[in-house]
Amino acid sequence: MIREFQADDLDQVMKIWLEQNLLAHPFVDPAFFQNNADLVRIILPSSQIYVQDINGVKGFIGLTDNYVSGLFIETNYQRQGLGGSLIEKAKQVHSELFLNVYTENEAAVQFYEKHGFIRLEDTVNAETHQPEYLMGCKVNRMVTIGKCAM
Repeated sequence: MIREFQADDLDQVMKIWLEQNLLAHPFVDPAFFQNNADLVRIILPSSQIYVQDINGVKGFIGLTDNYVSGLFIETNYQRQGLGGSLIEKAKQVHSELFLNVYTENEAAVQFYEKHGFIRLEDTVNAETHQPEYLMGCKVNRMVTIGKCAM
C-alpha cells in the first residue's frame, strides 16, 4: 500500500536510504553517504514522500516539487513492482518529473527509461564528481494515464 510519509517512518526510511545508496553506488566513496545521512534526516521530512507499506516501510519516493530526489526499495522487495508503483503515484501528483541518476547505475537508468523517462542532459554531480544523466518525463494524461513524453 502506498501512503504518505509519517514522522514514525523516518528511521526506517533513513535505513533504506543509506543501505540502498551504498549498494547501488559502489563507485561513490561510502563516506559521502554516511557523512550526509544527518543532513538528509533533517531535510527529508520537508519533502513530499510516499512510502510503500507492506507490514512496515519497504520503500519510498521523495519529491521536491516535480524533482524525484530519491527512490529506494529494500533489497528483498526489489523487482516486484514497488518502485514502479511509486513512480506512478508521483505521476498522479505531478504532470512533469525530473531526476538525476548516475550513469554507472545502469539498472536505475533502465528502470527510469522503462517508466517513460528520457535522457535530457549529461551532467557531472557537483559533490561526487561522478557522471550522471538529467532525465525527465511529462505525463500525458490525454493519451494514457502514466505515459511520459518530453
